[in-house]
Amino acid sequence: MRFLNKYSFKYVLFISISSLFIITLATIIFINYRVSIKEIVHLSASQQQINVTLIKDSIEERLRAFEANAIVLSRQSSLNEVINNRGSYYQIYSLTNDFSNSVYSNGDLHSIEIFIDDPPTNNIQNPVRYYDLEKALTSPLIHQLDHKNADWIGIRTVEMISGDEPVISHARKIKNSRGQTQAILVLNLDPLIAESWLRSYPNESVLYLIDKHAHILASTNQTEIGQKYIPSTTSEESTDWNRSYFVNKDELVVTADLMSYDWQLVATTPYQQLTQSSKQAATRLLLFSLLITIFVLIAIGFLSNQLTKPIHQLTDLMNHYQLNRATQNIPNHYRNEFGHLFTGYKNLINRNEKLHKSLIAQHKQQKRAELKALQANINPHFLYNTLDQLNWRAIESGDDDMSEMIELLGGMLRVGLSNGKSILTIEEEVEYVKKYLKLQEIRQQGTFQYHIVMEEEVRHALIPKLTLQPFVENALIHGIQDIEDGLITITIRDKENFIQISIKDNGLGADSFSKHKTDNKSGGYGIKNVKDRLNHYYHYAAKINITNRPEGGVEVILRIPKIFDTKGFSLL
Repeated sequence: MRFLNKYSFKYVLFISISSLFIITLATIIFINYRVSIKEIVHLSASQQQINVTLIKDSIEERLRAFEANAIVLSRQSSLNEVINNRGSYYQIYSLTNDFSNSVYSNGDLHSIEIFIDDPPTNNIQNPVRYYDLEKALTSPLIHQLDHKNADWIGIRTVEMISGDEPVISHARKIKNSRGQTQAILVLNLDPLIAESWLRSYPNESVLYLIDKHAHILASTNQTEIGQKYIPSTTSEESTDWNRSYFVNKDELVVTADLMSYDWQLVATTPYQQLTQSSKQAATRLLLFSLLITIFVLIAIGFLSNQLTKPIHQLTDLMNHYQLNRATQNIPNHYRNEFGHLFTGYKNLINRNEKLHKSLIAQHKQQKRAELKALQANINPHFLYNTLDQLNWRAIESGDDDMSEMIELLGGMLRVGLSNGKSILTIEEEVEYVKKYLKLQEIRQQGTFQYHIVMEEEVRHALIPKLTLQPFVENALIHGIQDIEDGLITITIRDKENFIQISIKDNGLGADSFSKHKTDNKSGGYGIKNVKDRLNHYYHYAAKINITNRPEGGVEVILRIPKIFDTKGFSLL
């Protein structure tokens, strides 16, 4: 589906719907054509079967009459006398005339052949011929009578005045009382007569009468009599509906068996002739479908243009959007998914405008803060020099405590300013707390003690500046200020991915602190300020827990992520 990301949605939609419609329409036309073809062929084959069956029954009836005539002629007394060599010239002449009259009176008979011992001379003008019985018994055709008294022996030729003519012969043995063959009577059927039988019913198909050796006995086209019938090779797409008819590559073939004679009647119809009407209907349907396709393509083009128009509108709005410019004309009449898109875009630019105004306000506020910081840090060397001068005055006056306090205050000031840095190492932060505690110890004349334990692994870890001092200040002011022998214990330990800082005192507990908890800026920084800064730097990964100790006092536990590089703060 990469083409959906590569090409225009409008063209993809048009081509997809058009292709689907064309494929569906083509499939319907193809299926309709195939079904109609099958139905037409099936109906045509059924009708052909009826016609072929009627023709077959008529042929069988005529063949039975032909065979009955052969039986009647074989029982003629004059024929028996001639066979037994008792006939005179007159009897032979009379038999020839009688049989000739039978040929002339029976339209189906072409000629008669009599195979006997010592046959008389033939008259070429008569349709009756006499031949030697011995010659017949050695003929391959007569061998078909080896196990039968009578049978159709297929296509033969007989000599007539006009020359050799093909005939369909029926032979019958004439035996004596001992069962010996005395003569063979052959009645010849004219193939033209058999062809007239095939044409007895109106039929557009080509009919073939075929014997058991697949030789053509008669046909309704110009096929030569006696030629081998070779059916068309069945194509791979042909369908065998029934054993009596099937579809070949170019034609429909319907067959009917003349069971008593081992003959077969075959009717072939050109496949193109059967499907001509379906092809014409399919052509008309195709032309009509072409017109519909043109109309549908126009409709699909219009529909795809209307569907993609809102997308182009939204794209144009986005491309021409600028901050603090005139309000854009965003469509509001859509009530569907496009309406949601435009509403979402409108909400987006409103939020963008608000964010832009907020950023401007923050920028101005930052500038003011930077100006105040600049004003607060004007020439810090002036402050250091002033404190240095005060320190020398205190030394000259012999006030050692004041000198130490001024020196400690100067050290705290240097750490507090720290060249504008907001992140210190834990070691630097602890050093600042130590100076503060030492300063307070001198001020309170040794009324408390402090103890700091820091593991070596965390010395160079980073922490926001002035994180610990507010908690130590609260312990002094709200915890041990009103008691003697106060103790503040600070423990800093490595806890795998975290650093745990514990600040404990043995003062009055959290109840004393709660009385002053509204003072969030004691000593210059409040606990709330520390929480906000920790949340900012650590993205809420830092935790602060303040609890009363069972033995008295308060314990503050800070858990902060272990970071050794300032870049780590931006990755949290």
